[in-house]
Amino acid sequence: MATKEVHELRPARIREILDALVHQRQGLRSSPAEAGLLEANRRSIVYWQTELSRALLAERGHEASPE
Repeated sequence: MATKEVHELRPARIREILDALVHQRQGLRSSPAEAGLLEANRRSIVYWQTELSRALLAERGHEASPE
């Protein structure tokens, strides 16, 4: 997904992505998962939480600052 497309996602869609990642993490934690998979999942969750914050700010008319 291109960066511009990510920044244009609506908060509701980002929440769906986060819900899926959290569900995936719960499955990874209840099975003998590799540490690398858990870390990749954690980083994905952090990324999408940041994108949700930006999307909410943009929706409210605030400028989202780039990282």
